[in-house]
Amino acid sequence: MNIDILFFDENFKNKDQYIADEESFIEYIKTHQFEGKSKETLLMPPSLSSTGNQTILTGSGDYSQREIMDLGYSIGKKIKSNATIKILNFEGDEEILTLGILFSTYKFDTYKTKKEKEDIEITFSEHMDIKSNLLKKEAVFWVRDMINTPSLDKTPEFFIDNIKSLNSEIDINVHDEKWLEDNNFGAVLGVAKGSERKPYFLVGEYNKNAGTQIALIGKGVMFDSGGLSLKSPAGMDTMKTDMAGAATAWGVMSLISKHKVDIGLTVLTPIVENMPSGKAIRPGDVLTARNGKTIEVLNTDAEGRLIMADALAYASEKKPDLICDVATLTGAAYVALGIDIGAIFSNNKKIEDKFMESTKKSGEDFYPLPLHGDYKKLIDSDIADMKNTGGRFGGAITAALLLENFVEDLDWVHLDIAGPARSNNRKGATGFSVLTLFEFFSQLAKSHSES
Repeated sequence: MNIDILFFDENFKNKDQYIADEESFIEYIKTHQFEGKSKETLLMPPSLSSTGNQTILTGSGDYSQREIMDLGYSIGKKIKSNATIKILNFEGDEEILTLGILFSTYKFDTYKTKKEKEDIEITFSEHMDIKSNLLKKEAVFWVRDMINTPSLDKTPEFFIDNIKSLNSEIDINVHDEKWLEDNNFGAVLGVAKGSERKPYFLVGEYNKNAGTQIALIGKGVMFDSGGLSLKSPAGMDTMKTDMAGAATAWGVMSLISKHKVDIGLTVLTPIVENMPSGKAIRPGDVLTARNGKTIEVLNTDAEGRLIMADALAYASEKKPDLICDVATLTGAAYVALGIDIGAIFSNNKKIEDKFMESTKKSGEDFYPLPLHGDYKKLIDSDIADMKNTGGRFGGAITAALLLENFVEDLDWVHLDIAGPARSNNRKGATGFSVLTLFEFFSQLAKSHSES
């Protein structure tokens, strides 16, 4: 089936080019109370189109990138069978619109005995180059699948096997518990103690001889019960998603490598479960991280910053040009910013600005939060170098300040995606931040090549 997406407003200049019978068309839109306002959509029968195709009439407007993405998603949900799409009379970002349409086809019905529907294949008219968008769709859908998979099946080995299938061209080093012990990853080992499933540390490298090198760390807690600081039952409902940062990092690696972006990227993901048992760490225990700094663990449910600390310290030893980390780190981040906006922290304002510029292209929303120096005293410990929680207030900030202890003097970006990583409206996991990180790294590669 051929489907046209036709953008319309009150000053529609090219009606004759697209509409077969203007009088019938006007009567039709009046009957359906369609005024061409922003975000309005209406199915129009083929008889009214000059092309003879079924048409989705869409309101024109001054859309942001996020709104274009959401509009594409809404349009895609109206398509119920295989279709070839042509976009007409649209003055916005066509690439983002088509990506939103492609994202609308996602489903996760692996565990349903009766599948929701047959897969719908959406293609686009020949003049549109969607190769990049198809790679983005593949990466984001993989990320969402990994996050949505129940933790019973999402063993570390399952995750590792899926990473290898996604990134077949990348050298991936799988470091086991013995390696972690030999290399002083005391924080990762501490968090993992309570689980029967063994921890791993995964490292993947792309373009390691490039002039500019980036390290990307993703939080990989396969399930977070809270440990002995046990979450409530309701609080555990979504905790299979606590490895969203790790999945995101490998999704970004896939996009960077398959687009052959001229930048070096190393992905590092600590993989653990945070479970209660007789072997689990206790509130009040002290862990020694990779760089020798000690952390008093007052809340075992603040475990993400512990495993990230080890990973950041290890990444810093290679002296990359930039360190980024991405994690569903704190409930405080989505208390501050809601469920649709990610938090960004950085120790370099220029790099923070470049990251925010990338969001204008990606269609994802982030907002900067401060590394407020006065709050460092909130994570002071009486018996160790720091404690892993600064209390109830400013929780996203104090978590970021803890992480800052492990990046030395390197440029650093920290993304807390605890809110937007999952959404009830998008079948659980969203794949949030994959597109922005890809755009950010691509823009850094471009700027370095021009300098």
